[in-house]
Amino acid sequence: MVVAQKLNGQLKIIDRLREMVQLSAGLKKSQKLDKEAMARALACLSRFGQRLSDMHADSVRAIGTNALRVAKNPQSFLRQAQAALGHPVEIISGIEEARLVYQGTVYAISRPQEKRIVVDIGGGSTEIIIGKGEKPVHMESLFMGCVSLSEQYFDHEKITDKAFTQAIMAARQQLRPIANKFRRIGWDIEIGTSGTIKSIAEIIEHNNPGANLITLRDLHDVRAQCVAMGDVKSLQFAGIKKERMPVLPGGLAVLIAVFEGLGLEHMNFSDGALREGILFDLLGRLQLDHKDVRVTTVSALESRYAIEQEQASRVEKHARKLFNMVSAEWQLDHPEHENHLRWAARLHEIGLDIAHSSYHRHGAYLMQHMDMPGFAKNEQYTLACLIGCHRRKIRNIFFEGFDEHSVEPVKRLLVLLRLAVLLNRDRSQNDFPIKKITLDKNKLTLNFGKHWLDNSPLTMIDLEQENDYLQVLGFTLCFT
Repeated sequence: MVVAQKLNGQLKIIDRLREMVQLSAGLKKSQKLDKEAMARALACLSRFGQRLSDMHADSVRAIGTNALRVAKNPQSFLRQAQAALGHPVEIISGIEEARLVYQGTVYAISRPQEKRIVVDIGGGSTEIIIGKGEKPVHMESLFMGCVSLSEQYFDHEKITDKAFTQAIMAARQQLRPIANKFRRIGWDIEIGTSGTIKSIAEIIEHNNPGANLITLRDLHDVRAQCVAMGDVKSLQFAGIKKERMPVLPGGLAVLIAVFEGLGLEHMNFSDGALREGILFDLLGRLQLDHKDVRVTTVSALESRYAIEQEQASRVEKHARKLFNMVSAEWQLDHPEHENHLRWAARLHEIGLDIAHSSYHRHGAYLMQHMDMPGFAKNEQYTLACLIGCHRRKIRNIFFEGFDEHSVEPVKRLLVLLRLAVLLNRDRSQNDFPIKKITLDKNKLTLNFGKHWLDNSPLTMIDLEQENDYLQVLGFTLCFT
């Protein structure tokens, strides 16, 4: 955990807390997290939660990575995690993790205009990024890490040269499909981040005082040391914590494979990584100068999928007005509620670029499965639900992916989006017609003003049909 304070538009890190939980070590063959791993993680989050108890929701982000991406039972853990921490935990994709890792190095490394390759070895995944300045150029997330390879090749605690060779070759196989593209793009400097590479760099520094670079020869020297010690229980390196030892061989094998597979000559270590990247990304969300990368992502998708800008703007405008009329009474007070409604409004027709028939379902699929820089998986699922249900019959299956605390706000946002779309079916510039909304729990009474509905018979028919559709969600629509 990293805690920072915003000073003059910049972040000053004031506290760091780190505990090795190794959640991915709790993934069994069934791909379900075991109770011991969850207990370790929840105990850690509870301790971190004490530090965050006075912090506002929009100033905290908690991120889950590969272990939660692949786990088949994350929801139970996520509910308990939120209770322990006091804030929700967001699962991000491997590519989003890579983007945030790179973002963390931007603010920790000098010579910002040089093209750099960044390597981050986690417990179950390894992220490799090439970027220049603040922007990543190419990113990959590979399904290999220090925990997964250690369990697969050093599980019986014996450390042999043969096991190392097998682990390195397995990692090289993961690298093979991407290596040529990375080499074609090229880079000027090599950066390694996070705990595995930091520990290896410290071992090399102890072996060769004054060494400030990691080389392939250094890595093979550490490999030889591990083999000489014979087994995991006997591993002992000055300055390296005991809990790091069981996963050190696997992490070392991954790093050797990266050096060999990509042809790296040496590597610098950077303190800036995922946690720092999350902080700087959060700062962008809190600032008012449009540095939230999600805004850029939505805009890029509008262009890429040829969304009609005028219609998107009309629906967004009406959706925001509806939101402002009901948000207080409906308790839509989380900082992201309005954002999710706005972005769903702007992207609700994204599926039209695939096919007109059932385009809302195509849009939902895109939202759920594409890489969207800045968005966590739960945010993408929220957008998928809103877009997939914004017209015609509402499919309740979408709401099965939400827990009991978040499902009601999403349903209410959906009602507002559907009304905004309905009011703009003629795709022309019209004034916002609703004068007042009266709420009685989930009953909405829309006051359109004198004679407006009499002069809009097609909208009246649409509203009557919409009331039937909304019954599935438990909402009643009235209008005068």
